[in-house]
Amino acid sequence: MENLHYLLAYIFVLLSLALSRAEGVGIEREILFSSLRTLFQLILLGYLLHYLLKLNSIFEYLAVFSLMSLLASFIFAERAKSFKLFLGAYLSISLSYLVPIVLLLGMKVLKPVSYEVIPFGGLIIGNTLNALSLFYDRAKAEIKNRKDEIEAKVALGATLLQALFELIRDSIRMSVIPKLNWLKSAGFVHIPGVAVGMLVAGASPFKAVLFQVVILYTLLFSGIFSASMLAFLGYKEILRKAFSES
Repeated sequence: MENLHYLLAYIFVLLSLALSRAEGVGIEREILFSSLRTLFQLILLGYLLHYLLKLNSIFEYLAVFSLMSLLASFIFAERAKSFKLFLGAYLSISLSYLVPIVLLLGMKVLKPVSYEVIPFGGLIIGNTLNALSLFYDRAKAEIKNRKDEIEAKVALGATLLQALFELIRDSIRMSVIPKLNWLKSAGFVHIPGVAVGMLVAGASPFKAVLFQVVILYTLLFSGIFSASMLAFLGYKEILRKAFSES
C-alpha cells in the first residue's frame, strides 16, 4: 500500500485523454486501453520479477529467455498475420540475445547474476521485436511498390534473393534508424532510460553511462543481426504476403 502514491502519475493519462478530446485527435479509447493494459502488465511483471530475480542458474535464465522469445515471436507472427514467419522470428530473436549475452559474460561486462542478466536479456528481446516489425513492414511495402521490378529481374535470370537484395538492404537500414538516432542523441539530447534507472537506484553516474553505452551498442547489433537473419530465413514468405496483398 505504501507504493500506491505512484499511481497518481495516472493524472498524465487523464490529461492526455483531455487533450486528445479537445483537439479532436480521436485516440481516447486507445489511450485508455493502452494505459490500463500497461499498468496491469507492469504490476504483474513486478510480482514475477520478485521470483525471477531469485534464480541463480544459467539454465534457468535460458528457460526464461526462451519463454520470452516464444511470446515475442508469437506477437510478431500475429502482427504479420503469417505463422510461417514464427520459426524465423524465434531463431532471429533467440540468437540476437544469446550471442551478446554470452560475449558480455565472457568479457565480464555482465555478471552472471539474475538482476543483471534477466533485465538485460528482456531489453534486447523487446527491442529486437521492434526491429523485426519495422523491417517486415518496410520490406513488404517495398515489395508491393517494386513488384514489376522484381518480376523483371527474375525474368532476366536473377534468383529471387538477388532480385530482393536491394530492397532487403534498404529495409534493414530503415529498421535500425531508431537505434542510430539513440546513438546520435544519447547524452546531449537525452539521458537514456537504463542510465536514468541506475541513477535513480543510486549507481555512480560514470558506471550508469558506461552501462548505457553497452546497452546501446548491443541493441544496434541485435537490430541489424535479427533483421538480416529474418530476411534470409523468411524472404519467400514476406514476398508471398506482399504479392497476395497487392
